[in-house]
Amino acid sequence: MDKNRIPSAPAPPDPELRRAVLSQLLSSPAGDAIFDLETARELYRKALEQKALEKYKFPEKPSSDGYFHCYVKDPLKKNGRRQLKARTIDELQSKVLRFEHGEAGEVRKTFREAYGILQQRTRDLVKNPERGYSVSNTVSRHWQSYDRFFTGTDFEKLYVDEITELDIETVCRMNLERYDLRKRAWQSMKTVIRQVMDLAFHRRWIRENTYLRCDFSQFRDMVLPDVPIAERAYSPEEMAKIMDYIAEKHRKAPSYLPAYALEMQILLGLRRGEVPPLRWSDIHDFWIGIGREQITLKPRTGTGGKDTFHIVGHTKNGKERQFPITREVRDLLERLKEVHRLYYPGSEYLFPADSQEGVITNNTVYNFYRRMCRALEIPVCRDTVRGTHAFRRNAISRYVNLDGGSIEDAARLFGNSALVAERHYFTGMDVERFRKVLDGEAGRGQMDFDLEDIIPFFLQLKDLMEEKMLSV
Repeated sequence: MDKNRIPSAPAPPDPELRRAVLSQLLSSPAGDAIFDLETARELYRKALEQKALEKYKFPEKPSSDGYFHCYVKDPLKKNGRRQLKARTIDELQSKVLRFEHGEAGEVRKTFREAYGILQQRTRDLVKNPERGYSVSNTVSRHWQSYDRFFTGTDFEKLYVDEITELDIETVCRMNLERYDLRKRAWQSMKTVIRQVMDLAFHRRWIRENTYLRCDFSQFRDMVLPDVPIAERAYSPEEMAKIMDYIAEKHRKAPSYLPAYALEMQILLGLRRGEVPPLRWSDIHDFWIGIGREQITLKPRTGTGGKDTFHIVGHTKNGKERQFPITREVRDLLERLKEVHRLYYPGSEYLFPADSQEGVITNNTVYNFYRRMCRALEIPVCRDTVRGTHAFRRNAISRYVNLDGGSIEDAARLFGNSALVAERHYFTGMDVERFRKVLDGEAGRGQMDFDLEDIIPFFLQLKDLMEEKMLSV
């Protein structure tokens, strides 16, 4: 934000608060100097906090339990209040101030505080513990987006009730100038602002939602066009090199499971988190059940924490699905069974590891993928956002281009909605195949399967019929 911007914050609401700000200013070491906007804002914040503390009567000595106690108004509680306690008065006052800065408190909220309230509420409104991991992962990604666009800016320090449309448009322009933003990132940045201003309006912290008055169309020529979906998938030449590399890895290191996991992800077009939890009990005669996911919880930026991994009993969209066992998948499973017989006997998981969950992690597979791309000189570019997720684009496009394939069936098979599959995963029609059809080169009524694919089906059907006859 512009350091020379004239502060639009309203004056302190009463003479007493104005005197408190002036008193703090005069008592400060630089009280006789011209102070900048940042200093004024900090003094004003301290005055607001002091005013908030004066509403409470703090005890002079601790209770019999050794704690200082204080009640705060809390409409979220049934009795309308909440008890806070602490070992010292200073700690108790800090807790009161944290409450006042929270959703139920009365102190004015900065943009950052309002966003923190929004994300905390998202965490709190989850009842299922397993679903909580998914929500925590989502909140973590939201904070990464916030940190990218707003952390360290003057904008995040503004009180929500003083934010104007000019402030919003200014911070948008600043981010468009310092980053090369495409449509998705541009929408993510605007979503952060919109959600905060919506919350402020619904909580009556602001009288007018200034976000709705912004003219975002003025920035249309600063937002970069999306990368074509075809460029976010792998070319046939790249796919051939990738599969050859994985096959060579199997030969050189037959017990190395990440290579098998990546091959499984490619053949089934799975999400990265759907691979590690696969169990042998998920493998059936003609299909594989996909109903679980490994969630990766990332620490906040700058905390120094490490990723943690948790297996939950649902996929990203909460729906289980079945994937047919094709010739390629059956071959992979047979090779993997032999690897288990030699190196991992008795494991219930396809990809076991010495970890907290007993399986390999998303990061392990991704790190193998990164090393493979470097070795093959396949670019892993943040701008095109390919990664292992791009294998889903290849798989979905391949299926749709088959005779009888459709977007709707592909969506069910790979766990998306038809709209999402078409917008974000389908790279386009196979022009060469359709050229052959139009030129009359493609045969009609050809059977594209081998006997080895249908013999197991008829054998199972025979057993079922014999069992039925015996039961009659």
